[in-house]
Amino acid sequence: MNISMRDIPHTTALFADYLEDWPRVQGFYAHHYSVDSVAAFARKRPKLEGPHLDRLCSALSEQQRAWGAGQRGVEKLAAGAVAVVTGQQPGLFTGPHLSLLKAISAIQLACRLEEAGIAATPVFWVAAEDHDHLEIESTWILNRDSGLSHVRVDLSNPEPTPAGWARFRSDISDAVKACLEQLPPSEFAGDVKSILESSYEPGASPVDAFAKMMAQLFSASGMTFVNPLHPELRRLAQPTIDQAIARNTALRSAVLQKSRALSEAGYHEQVKVDDHFTGLFALRGQARVPLRPNEVSPGIEWSANVLLRPVIQDAIFPTAAYVGGPAEIAYFAQAAGVYDTLSIPMPPAVPRISATILEPRVARFLEKYGIDFMDVFRGREFVKRKVVEAVQDGELLDHVRTRIDQELESLRPALEAVDATLAGALDTSRNKVAHQIETLRTKYVNAVAKRNESVERHLEAITNSLFPEKKLQERLINITSFMVRYGPGVVEQLQKSLSLDVHQHQLVRI
Repeated sequence: MNISMRDIPHTTALFADYLEDWPRVQGFYAHHYSVDSVAAFARKRPKLEGPHLDRLCSALSEQQRAWGAGQRGVEKLAAGAVAVVTGQQPGLFTGPHLSLLKAISAIQLACRLEEAGIAATPVFWVAAEDHDHLEIESTWILNRDSGLSHVRVDLSNPEPTPAGWARFRSDISDAVKACLEQLPPSEFAGDVKSILESSYEPGASPVDAFAKMMAQLFSASGMTFVNPLHPELRRLAQPTIDQAIARNTALRSAVLQKSRALSEAGYHEQVKVDDHFTGLFALRGQARVPLRPNEVSPGIEWSANVLLRPVIQDAIFPTAAYVGGPAEIAYFAQAAGVYDTLSIPMPPAVPRISATILEPRVARFLEKYGIDFMDVFRGREFVKRKVVEAVQDGELLDHVRTRIDQELESLRPALEAVDATLAGALDTSRNKVAHQIETLRTKYVNAVAKRNESVERHLEAITNSLFPEKKLQERLINITSFMVRYGPGVVEQLQKSLSLDVHQHQLVRI
């Protein structure tokens, strides 16, 4: 089952049009996101110079060894392959499973380019410079009771420290233990335990832990993982940073112009920019702080913001495409101003796979109660009502309401014959009666659900799995929730079941 992203809650108009109404948005992007478009861009892209490529592959090889990742992707880059780049913050235990969807998307796109005769390899840029620790210090799992459990560690720091410089404290061991204890017992629990404990340990950085776990989950994919804080990679990006500093005024004007154009076209700015925009942060001690225009000068210890980062990636890698989520696709429209100012070709931005994993037990509940996947977006109370109506005489109150409505309506001719204004009073009374019946229905539904424990359990399983905390599953639930139930091989199963060619939300059965 595939669902238009327009029907998914909170989808922005820009992203929906990007997928379904390309002519309306093509003025904001350099290339379409089709495989043919990516292949055409890849064929035209100049190859990296030999010394640059040697330095890049040497740094990448060092990082892969540290994380237990394979060298196949590095070897392909050294031989002249283009890179399909994606990336994400280093969430706890890999964070929401959209991180894996990004990786799968990049792997599939690289394979498609290979089929077109273009040597390509997937690259995962771990956002080591990001300093929002609240985004990466916790994760959500589906526990053994089908409830939601929030597992967290403390990464608090008096300074906004990049994730790559942060270190897990002793509570990471407690978090691993809490995660394992709350997941259901299964034959795969030992595998999950081994993966978590070998990746997440005291003293490790969130970036290293994330990369180690991802390397295990995608060991057969040839994916290369990157920590951009590596000194050699920063040196490779330095010439582009020098340009961004030298042309910062023009860069700011271009980004502001792109942002205004988006607003005038009826779209919102994904990244808020103003006259203080520089695209740069400074690394001062252990802190990452935004730079104002009067502070931009050669020799700064720099860090790129989200609009400059794509250009930095392309300065380091032979990028054929960037695979991003809805927010990233949106800010690429603003980043176009950076590319234009620095005269760097902007690669295609390919939307990642979007998907909800449908477990067999949840699928059975949907079928049993006649619930459609789209129903979960209407809220827990709506789903509860459908569940109760499937096990009780849910039409009883509908019949009562219809009869009362008909009886009240039969009074209309007599009332209007006496006083025409009484028709309004009748309508008011009908609305009040309808409201009271709906209030009674709500109490009835809640009472039935409360008395029927299995109904309540099934309702929990449906809503927590498919639309947890009123969010898409991919944006909240950690992959360990499915690994422990169906084995680590669930990642490979997702790679086989999901399709990059489907530019809709995919409901995939496992």
